[in-house]
Amino acid sequence: MSPPRELDSAQAHEAEEHLFTTNRQQSGRNVPIRLPRTDFWENVRKLLSDIDLDIQDMLRMGTTGIRLQNLQKRQANIRRIASELARKRMVAMMQHAASQSMRTTANSGMNQELPSLDWQRHDPEEKAFYHALLIQVDRFKMGVDWNGMQNGVAGEGIINKVLHAPGTMQLDSFSENNLTGNPPPALAFEDDEADAIDMIEADEEDRFAETEWPDLDEHIHADLNDAEGIQEPISSAKEGEDDDMASFMEEVGGEVRHAAAMELAPSSKTNAIQLEETMLNPDVESEEESEEDDLVRVRILESLPEAIINASGEEVNLEAGDVHFLDSITAEMLVDGGFAKIAAL
Repeated sequence: MSPPRELDSAQAHEAEEHLFTTNRQQSGRNVPIRLPRTDFWENVRKLLSDIDLDIQDMLRMGTTGIRLQNLQKRQANIRRIASELARKRMVAMMQHAASQSMRTTANSGMNQELPSLDWQRHDPEEKAFYHALLIQVDRFKMGVDWNGMQNGVAGEGIINKVLHAPGTMQLDSFSENNLTGNPPPALAFEDDEADAIDMIEADEEDRFAETEWPDLDEHIHADLNDAEGIQEPISSAKEGEDDDMASFMEEVGGEVRHAAAMELAPSSKTNAIQLEETMLNPDVESEEESEEDDLVRVRILESLPEAIINASGEEVNLEAGDVHFLDSITAEMLVDGGFAKIAAL
């Protein structure tokens, strides 16, 4: 006696129609389309199982003919379409997962996230496959230091905050006994991000200058106005002295013949004192630039038990995973010893 079939004729015909229709719609799409039902692949399995049972019954009974050949062709066609559809959907999910994870840029305001998949219209096995892809992509990014490549030195200490949906509960909420002996850590919820304070993008020096000397420009303008007010009576006084001296010279001799008299006479034009900017010593600049050029960016592979002293005489603690700018001699020594590697930008 042949085992019972999992699908009747109507259900088998519907499953076959869904398979061919979904395959046509998925062609040329880079995103997995919605399935007609969540147990889509389970129905395809049942359909192929029933067809295989029919073929085995016909072979056992010795039935060979057009009917058996048509049934075998139908089975081969369904298997081919199912394999092609599965390949297309797996590639689309892989492309969606990689694009979603790699779209993160240095500026968080420029993130353009792809629309998330509606898992209520997809197969549960596809959901498990998609989340496994995300885990593998994250492992790849950690292995190649993706955050360091995209954000540079500034992004090495950045840790993305994990946001939880409102209503998320911790394990201590389900147990009367304390699990770890300490209170659970606070969770960051998505609603709390709306009240976050915007980061100040201004330069630190400009911000401190504004707080310490808020009225500096006003004081400068006030000093300039006072200087102009003092300069006016001084110039008028000097003009009066010049007139008195000229009249005195006319009364005494009529003409001034002594060569030193005009040099000793006060001039009507004031000598302006010009302050020149002090020039920086070019040797000091060249030394500083050469010291900066000699620094090498290295990533520490193994932690050292004791701190080292760099070229400037400072102690530096080296821990595995840290990135430091060291002089070329120290960096070469660490690289040769296998404690670090060059991590050029």
